[in-house]
Amino acid sequence: MKKLLPIILLIAAFSVGCLNVQHKTYTFKLNDDGTGSGSIFFYNIHSSDEEERDVSFKDFGTLVTDYLEGQTFEGENPDWAITKKDLFEQDGVLCGKVEFTFSNMGAAKLYRTADCNCAPILLLPGAIDETLMEHNGEGVALGDAEVVEWKPDVKEITYKTEVTADTENVRNLVEDYKAWKANHK
Repeated sequence: MKKLLPIILLIAAFSVGCLNVQHKTYTFKLNDDGTGSGSIFFYNIHSSDEEERDVSFKDFGTLVTDYLEGQTFEGENPDWAITKKDLFEQDGVLCGKVEFTFSNMGAAKLYRTADCNCAPILLLPGAIDETLMEHNGEGVALGDAEVVEWKPDVKEITYKTEVTADTENVRNLVEDYKAWKANHK
Protein backbone atom coordinates (compact mmCIF):
# COMPACT_ATOMS: atom_id res chain seq x y z
CA MET A 1 0.00 0.00 0.00
CA LYS A 2 2.85 2.40 0.79
CA LYS A 3 4.12 2.00 -2.78
CA LEU A 4 0.66 2.75 -4.19
CA LEU A 5 0.13 5.93 -2.15
CA PRO A 6 2.33 8.20 -4.33
CA ILE A 7 0.60 6.88 -7.46
CA ILE A 8 -2.85 7.46 -5.94
CA LEU A 9 -1.88 10.99 -4.92
CA LEU A 10 -0.53 11.71 -8.40
CA ILE A 11 -3.74 10.47 -10.03
CA ALA A 12 -5.81 12.55 -7.60
CA ALA A 13 -3.76 15.65 -8.34
CA PHE A 14 -4.33 15.32 -12.08
CA SER A 15 -8.03 14.50 -11.78
CA VAL A 16 -8.92 17.79 -10.11
CA GLY A 17 -10.48 20.16 -12.60
CA CYS A 18 -10.58 23.92 -12.59
CA LEU A 19 -13.88 25.67 -12.01
CA ASN A 20 -13.79 29.39 -12.58
CA VAL A 21 -16.01 32.33 -13.33
CA GLN A 22 -15.66 35.25 -15.74
CA HIS A 23 -16.91 37.91 -13.35
CA LYS A 24 -18.83 38.44 -10.11
CA THR A 25 -21.20 41.17 -9.04
CA TYR A 26 -21.42 41.78 -5.30
CA THR A 27 -24.42 43.57 -3.76
CA PHE A 28 -24.66 44.48 -0.08
CA LYS A 29 -27.73 46.03 1.55
CA LEU A 30 -26.73 47.67 4.82
CA ASN A 31 -28.76 48.29 7.96
CA ASP A 32 -27.98 51.19 10.29
CA ASP A 33 -26.37 48.83 12.82
CA GLY A 34 -23.87 47.41 10.27
CA THR A 35 -25.73 44.15 9.71
CA GLY A 36 -27.19 43.42 6.33
CA SER A 37 -27.85 41.09 3.47
CA GLY A 38 -26.03 40.49 0.26
CA SER A 39 -25.69 38.49 -2.89
CA ILE A 40 -23.01 37.45 -5.32
CA PHE A 41 -23.91 36.93 -8.97
CA PHE A 42 -21.47 34.59 -10.74
CA TYR A 43 -21.42 35.16 -14.52
CA ASN A 44 -20.11 32.48 -16.90
CA ILE A 45 -19.11 29.65 -14.57
CA HIS A 46 -16.83 27.46 -16.67
CA SER A 47 -14.27 24.67 -16.63
CA SER A 48 -10.68 24.72 -17.81
CA ASP A 49 -8.94 21.60 -19.11
CA GLU A 50 -6.42 19.86 -16.88
CA GLU A 51 -3.36 18.51 -18.67
CA GLU A 52 -5.25 18.96 -21.97
CA ARG A 53 -8.11 16.74 -20.74
CA ASP A 54 -11.75 17.81 -20.69
CA VAL A 55 -12.82 17.59 -17.05
CA SER A 56 -15.96 19.72 -17.43
CA PHE A 57 -18.33 16.87 -16.46
CA LYS A 58 -16.39 16.29 -13.24
CA ASP A 59 -16.16 20.04 -12.56
CA PHE A 60 -19.92 20.44 -12.97
CA GLY A 61 -20.45 17.55 -10.56
CA THR A 62 -18.18 19.27 -8.03
CA LEU A 63 -20.08 22.52 -8.50
CA VAL A 64 -23.40 20.83 -7.74
CA THR A 65 -22.40 18.43 -4.97
CA ASP A 66 -19.88 20.61 -3.13
CA TYR A 67 -21.16 24.15 -3.69
CA LEU A 68 -24.85 24.09 -4.60
CA GLU A 69 -26.00 21.13 -2.50
CA GLY A 70 -22.99 20.91 -0.17
CA GLN A 71 -21.37 23.24 2.35
CA THR A 72 -18.13 24.26 0.59
CA PHE A 73 -19.26 27.85 -0.03
CA GLU A 74 -20.37 28.15 3.59
CA GLY A 75 -17.00 26.83 4.75
CA GLU A 76 -15.19 29.39 2.59
CA ASN A 77 -17.40 32.22 3.92
CA PRO A 78 -18.02 31.42 7.60
CA ASP A 79 -19.17 34.95 8.50
CA TRP A 80 -22.17 34.74 6.17
CA ALA A 81 -25.45 32.95 6.83
CA ILE A 82 -26.34 31.57 3.39
CA THR A 83 -30.06 31.94 2.63
CA LYS A 84 -30.19 30.78 -1.00
CA LYS A 85 -27.99 29.24 -3.71
CA ASP A 86 -29.03 28.85 -7.32
CA LEU A 87 -27.70 27.97 -10.78
CA PHE A 88 -29.29 29.19 -14.02
CA GLU A 89 -28.58 29.95 -17.66
CA GLN A 90 -28.15 33.52 -18.89
CA ASP A 91 -26.81 34.69 -22.26
CA GLY A 92 -25.99 31.08 -23.16
CA VAL A 93 -23.61 30.58 -20.22
CA LEU A 94 -23.97 29.09 -16.75
CA CYS A 95 -24.51 31.58 -13.95
CA GLY A 96 -25.11 31.33 -10.26
CA LYS A 97 -26.29 33.43 -7.38
CA VAL A 98 -25.71 33.12 -3.66
CA GLU A 99 -27.72 35.18 -1.17
CA PHE A 100 -26.71 35.67 2.46
CA THR A 101 -26.94 37.79 5.58
CA PHE A 102 -24.09 39.09 7.73
CA SER A 103 -23.78 40.45 11.26
CA ASN A 104 -21.21 43.19 10.59
CA MET A 105 -19.66 45.06 7.68
CA GLY A 106 -16.28 43.42 8.23
CA ALA A 107 -17.85 40.12 7.17
CA ALA A 108 -18.59 41.81 3.84
CA LYS A 109 -14.98 43.11 3.69
CA LEU A 110 -16.26 46.66 4.14
CA TYR A 111 -14.79 48.96 6.79
CA ARG A 112 -15.31 52.35 8.41
CA THR A 113 -12.41 54.62 9.35
CA ALA A 114 -14.01 55.35 12.72
CA ASP A 115 -16.44 53.52 14.96
CA CYS A 116 -19.42 55.72 14.11
CA ASN A 117 -22.09 56.01 11.45
CA CYS A 118 -20.54 59.34 10.38
CA ALA A 119 -17.48 57.73 8.77
CA PRO A 120 -17.40 56.64 5.12
CA ILE A 121 -17.50 52.96 4.24
CA LEU A 122 -14.38 51.60 2.53
CA LEU A 123 -13.37 48.66 0.36
CA LEU A 124 -9.62 48.44 0.85
CA PRO A 125 -7.07 47.33 -1.76
CA GLY A 126 -6.32 43.65 -1.34
CA ALA A 127 -9.65 42.94 0.40
CA ILE A 128 -10.65 40.94 -2.66
CA ASP A 129 -8.39 38.78 -4.79
CA GLU A 130 -10.07 39.83 -8.03
CA THR A 131 -9.79 42.74 -10.46
CA LEU A 132 -12.25 45.50 -9.63
CA MET A 133 -14.14 46.54 -12.78
CA GLU A 134 -16.88 48.90 -11.62
CA HIS A 135 -18.63 50.08 -8.45
CA ASN A 136 -21.22 52.54 -7.21
CA GLY A 137 -18.78 54.26 -4.85
CA GLU A 138 -16.02 56.76 -5.40
CA GLY A 139 -12.46 55.71 -6.17
CA VAL A 140 -9.83 57.38 -3.99
CA ALA A 141 -6.14 57.06 -4.87
CA LEU A 142 -3.98 55.64 -2.11
CA GLY A 143 -0.45 55.55 -3.48
CA ASP A 144 -0.42 52.96 -6.27
CA ALA A 145 -3.71 51.46 -5.10
CA GLU A 146 -7.30 52.59 -5.09
CA VAL A 147 -9.69 52.58 -2.14
CA VAL A 148 -13.38 52.59 -2.94
CA GLU A 149 -15.35 54.88 -0.64
CA TRP A 150 -19.09 55.11 -0.08
CA LYS A 151 -20.95 57.85 1.79
CA PRO A 152 -21.73 57.04 5.46
CA ASP A 153 -25.48 56.83 4.84
CA VAL A 154 -25.33 54.51 1.82
CA LYS A 155 -27.87 51.67 1.95
CA GLU A 156 -26.70 49.58 -1.02
CA ILE A 157 -23.16 48.86 -2.16
CA THR A 158 -22.39 47.13 -5.43
CA TYR A 159 -19.19 46.28 -7.22
CA LYS A 160 -18.23 44.02 -10.08
CA THR A 161 -14.98 42.10 -10.39
CA GLU A 162 -13.24 40.21 -13.15
CA VAL A 163 -11.93 36.81 -12.18
CA THR A 164 -11.03 35.31 -15.57
CA ALA A 165 -10.26 37.54 -18.54
CA ASP A 166 -9.43 34.75 -21.02
CA THR A 167 -12.65 32.88 -21.77
CA GLU A 168 -11.60 31.64 -25.21
CA ASN A 169 -10.10 28.35 -24.05
CA VAL A 170 -12.65 27.31 -21.44
CA ARG A 171 -15.53 24.85 -21.48
CA ASN A 172 -19.05 26.20 -21.12
CA LEU A 173 -21.00 24.23 -18.50
CA VAL A 174 -24.49 25.24 -19.65
CA GLU A 175 -25.17 21.91 -21.42
CA ASP A 176 -24.17 20.00 -18.28
CA TYR A 177 -26.54 22.25 -16.34
CA LYS A 178 -29.43 21.61 -18.76
CA ALA A 179 -28.95 17.83 -18.51
CA TRP A 180 -28.74 18.01 -14.72
CA LYS A 181 -31.81 20.24 -14.46
CA ALA A 182 -33.83 17.91 -16.72
CA ASN A 183 -33.10 15.05 -14.31
CA HIS A 184 -33.80 17.07 -11.14
CA LYS A 185 -37.26 18.50 -11.64
